[in-house]
Amino acid sequence: MTGAVTCFAGIGGIGTIIHGPSGCYFYPATILHRELHCTFLIEEDIIFGAEERLLDLVRSLQERYRAIAVVNTCTPAITGEDIRHYLPGEIIMVDSPGFLGNFDDGYLTACRALPVKPDPGVRGVNLDGIHLLDPFCSGNALEAERILAAAGIPVAARFCECTLDEISRASFFTVQTNPDLASGHGQAMGTFLGLDETEKALKCLGKNYDDINLDAFERERDIAERAIETSCEKFLMRHDPPVVALFSGFSYADFAARMLKKYLDASITVIGCRNTTRYSPFRVAEACSLSAVQELIASDMPDLLIGSSFERLACPTAAFVPFTYPLRGMVRLRARPLVGIQGLTGLMEDVLNACLDHQHTRYP
Repeated sequence: MTGAVTCFAGIGGIGTIIHGPSGCYFYPATILHRELHCTFLIEEDIIFGAEERLLDLVRSLQERYRAIAVVNTCTPAITGEDIRHYLPGEIIMVDSPGFLGNFDDGYLTACRALPVKPDPGVRGVNLDGIHLLDPFCSGNALEAERILAAAGIPVAARFCECTLDEISRASFFTVQTNPDLASGHGQAMGTFLGLDETEKALKCLGKNYDDINLDAFERERDIAERAIETSCEKFLMRHDPPVVALFSGFSYADFAARMLKKYLDASITVIGCRNTTRYSPFRVAEACSLSAVQELIASDMPDLLIGSSFERLACPTAAFVPFTYPLRGMVRLRARPLVGIQGLTGLMEDVLNACLDHQHTRYP
């Protein structure tokens, strides 16, 4: 449910209704910091039907928004209400009760329901995998736009942090920022998650746009890689390679693990995966509960954790790099990317500083 709400909440012009009780509303409303609406179902609605409550809310919001999206939650889904036939106008309706899957499942279901209209007259590319709960959401969008602008390519739509006008003039081409969240809108041109991958995606776009210029990207890439290699070599002259456990969605965690292995010769104990796994050269295990996280960490204790507040709580003695939600007890205002050049340099900077701070704490 939260995944579907996150998708719709990122599109300006859509009024998002959570059709369910208050408990289904307060969690996404608290973490997304966007205006959401809810039918706030009570026992009486569940017994006698919630059609009128939803219909009244839809009518009250139709003058405020260009489109209305209704996310069906567990309670009405279990009772089997068929609410589509009595909703007025063009309503985006998504069944997304929690028992159907995880965050990604709900998010992608909602993405497929969006009224996207590719425009053949648009020169540009869509950005995919931009969602509001991602700590790297704003940073990824800014970094991808910066790289594309230097190459001479504008951004058409961002799935999902843009407006209804932008998705109604989407491009036929799309670049991934998070491959786990491929919306299916536009032909995939590759991903910006990693330097080699970014270069491949730009070259792929170059087959469709003749005037793409890669010079700026290649110059900046060379400078960034030299700086990373120098800093990591300096660290390894004084310290052992870190022993690392990573927790996040698969694509982000696998990318970070590969970069830590490449530049710091890190030992990766486990990738604790929040979603569907794919092949990785590292050990991958499901980590969708605090007990699973605790078990994975305890089986092979790391000295560096990359993940969320859950992992930090499970192993407070390890160095820590914030990487995925939830992130509690810290202020994060800056737009931090994970994609592109600034994404990789930022990741390695955070890792090196966390390890150095940890060493100073242990050996003052």
